[in-house]
Amino acid sequence: MKKREFFVEDYKKLSKYLQKKSLTCKLYRYKDKNSYMYEFQSFSAVLEEYKTYKKLVVFAKKEVILDKNINRLIEVTDDKRYSNEYIELFGLPSSYEFDEKKVFEKCDKARLSRLDLHFKDGMSSGSVFKVILYRLNQIFTLQYALFLQKELEYESLEKSHAQLVSALKMSKKIFDKKIVKQIQNDAEDLYMLINHQETFERYVLNLQMFIYEKDFYNSKLAKKPIYFYDKKDELYKLIEGNI
Repeated sequence: MKKREFFVEDYKKLSKYLQKKSLTCKLYRYKDKNSYMYEFQSFSAVLEEYKTYKKLVVFAKKEVILDKNINRLIEVTDDKRYSNEYIELFGLPSSYEFDEKKVFEKCDKARLSRLDLHFKDGMSSGSVFKVILYRLNQIFTLQYALFLQKELEYESLEKSHAQLVSALKMSKKIFDKKIVKQIQNDAEDLYMLINHQETFERYVLNLQMFIYEKDFYNSKLAKKPIYFYDKKDELYKLIEGNI
């Protein structure tokens, strides 16, 4: 029996359609939901009505062609974010998803000004780390330029550099370890970054490529919510009050 799941936004419209087109309809009441089972000729459809969201589950013995009224729904068959467990823990994805490019733009506008970045437990570990690394790198490179112009004390640059390197080390659990290690090798020696322009430029180029190249984030850990990252509190403490 094949199973496909769809997230329902326009519940009333879909409910009317199912009642009109199905052969039979039965209601099953449970502690946490109401389930309406609709029978069609080649498949069965269950409309699951929870307090805060609705799902349509389609069952069929073989692949069936679903009409546009069902096909235009958001399919979430293999999307753990829409599992009952995840929704209970984090809420619907729309409540915590964010556009990384917009956050990067916000960081660019803030430059060295204080910027509050708030992370929710449901956000993917990969997205959270990308934003943190982007921001810490931005602060470091801006301070690096000020230090070379003798407009910033070494201690301030050293502090932002230490934060960046620590975040890079922590990201090894989330991203491709070889890529992170390569970047870390250039980044971890502040003396080399200050006195060898070639090393600094290579580090900046590699980190920028790393931030924007999606192939580095296709790991199970990167897709998992930051809630499950075992050093989440340590990560947030690292950046607290500094980005």
